Amino acid sequence: MSKQLENKARRTKSIIDAAEKLLIEHTWDSVQMQDIANEAGVGVATLFRYFPKKQMLIIAVANQILSTELDFYQDICSQNTTGIQKVEAIFQRVNRLGNPTALKRSNYIDIFESNIASIENFETAAAEYFKIRNEISIYISRIVSDGQADKTLPSGDGITDEIMTMINSYNLFARKLTMIKDIMTLEEHPSISTQLKIIRDMYMERLTVT
Repeated sequence: MSKQLENKARRTKSIIDAAEKLLIEHTWDSVQMQDIANEAGVGVATLFRYFPKKQMLIIAVANQILSTELDFYQDICSQNTTGIQKVEAIFQRVNRLGNPTALKRSNYIDIFESNIASIENFETAAAEYFKIRNEISIYISRIVSDGQADKTLPSGDGITDEIMTMINSYNLFARKLTMIKDIMTLEEHPSISTQLKIIRDMYMERLTVT
């Protein structure tokens, strides 16, 4: 890669990092392109050369966040552990309660996916995002195949869909509990960690091959 391309890639990354820092903390409408330019330390004209529309930055941030998740699934898939251990590691990853930044990034993805249809030409504009999601699904499928091969996960064509559903539902449940944690402290409920453990144990028991 030439020095010019390296500099361009570095500046692009710094702009996306700046946008992510602001967009996960505030509403999208409240963050202006000038705010992002200031955070990135570039002129607003330079920012518009790299990202002519804020929509492009919103998508770029989503791609960056989801790419981090893809890296995790790639790493899990390559580990020399059993299929059931890999699934358990995914459940541990989903539990973001102790990491506020990870929770905010996860919430950003929720908002992005809820509003993606409002993005102009979203199927084309967010093609990279859909590609990353598909790659994550492929790695989960490989994990299930590995687990079925080492006989630590149940056999059957529907197990992959079941595990993906478990991961998604556990993720949603964890974030929901986090959002209402202040309310829960005023009521006689099991703790957040207890409820998550119960759900995780139910899923793991369902998947454990006897």
